[in-house]
Amino acid sequence: MEYSPRDGTGRKAKSIKEIKLDGVTIGVFEGSRGHNPDHDILIKYKEDGKRVRTPKHIHWVIDILVKKEHDKELTMKFLKYLRDMYERVEGFCSKEDRAKCELRETTPEKLEEFNELNKYGEYSVEFIGHLIELMIKMEKNMPPEKPARVFKELMDSILQEKEIFVIVSKATQIGG
Repeated sequence: MEYSPRDGTGRKAKSIKEIKLDGVTIGVFEGSRGHNPDHDILIKYKEDGKRVRTPKHIHWVIDILVKKEHDKELTMKFLKYLRDMYERVEGFCSKEDRAKCELRETTPEKLEEFNELNKYGEYSVEFIGHLIELMIKMEKNMPPEKPARVFKELMDSILQEKEIFVIVSKATQIGG
């Protein structure tokens, strides 16, 4: 996958890893921010027949809320799995680790019990899971004295069934 960064150079950035799912490809690109820029990533995705997009928290949050309206119990269980995953997933520990970009928590086997939710919303649980695992890795690259907690706080707000205003506000914060 390629995209054109808005840096005025006209160059194309090429993904270091592509994750192909049914009808969508997630591209992982070298980033340059955070506590250790060699561990940073950018995430893009491309649905069949559409342009390359940058995922935002609000995208998966809306999809989760749609799923929740149709199957609250299973959606909340899925959210709990994603939230618990935050504690298990580590940031990248080297440039080589980033290049491998192994996702261990969102394998088809681990997400199988949530597949019923694929009937609702735009995104599959596998797509959401992969995005979340990658976003956690991004957040965990922030300096220890200034940890990023957008994802963690957003998940907690949804799990605590905060009002929609609170959830949307957190999902649309800068960087979200």
